[in-house]
Amino acid sequence: LDPSLSPCVRHVFVLRAMARNGSRSTGRRSAAPVFLLFVAAFFAAGTFVLPQPRLSVKRAPAVEMRAEGMSVGNCLQPDGTWKPTGEVPIQSPEEDALAVKCWEAFKEQYTSAAERGMYMDTPVAEEDIKYRFRRLRDTFGITSEKALEIMETDALPLVIDAEYVKKTFDAMVAGASREKALEIVQRHPGILAAGPDVEGNMLQADVASNFINAARGLSSMLR
Repeated sequence: LDPSLSPCVRHVFVLRAMARNGSRSTGRRSAAPVFLLFVAAFFAAGTFVLPQPRLSVKRAPAVEMRAEGMSVGNCLQPDGTWKPTGEVPIQSPEEDALAVKCWEAFKEQYTSAAERGMYMDTPVAEEDIKYRFRRLRDTFGITSEKALEIMETDALPLVIDAEYVKKTFDAMVAGASREKALEIVQRHPGILAAGPDVEGNMLQADVASNFINAARGLSSMLR
């Protein structure tokens, strides 16, 4: 997105992209009223600051091999580059199978990005997605099954650096409670793109998540 655009205009583009997530694999468009509901919900909830994509696209180093028993993924560095510095233990073959299912869910929602291995300037190869999936699960303190369910709703958090997601969720917890933060994320996983400033906007985030969740259900009914 052009950084010269106003925050409101950028939010509209983000919402439009979110409205298309559920229809990428089917080739159908979401109904216009659903998109309008997303927009209405967002502005009713106030303005959140989304991470701004950098215009210079740098290829991240490929995660060429996985350390035995470890899930390795690219992480955003202070200088803006990506390096495969993140490691999370693989808990079991069953857990690894759920990580594969998360990768499949991501491919359905972000087909082109999965084929390229990049979403804008964020590396999204299979190992990156599996790593972020595990980090997200650990950040939330939930089971792999529950984390998969949330990502099947909206895999947007998987195109965001895992540490940024953690900072956002921690801010949500500080602004309300862990239970409320997780409740909001389950309804609207895309809230994790809001950034730590969401801490002071948890009431609006709660309202927005209810609207967006309702709009998602309406979209499914109209397909």
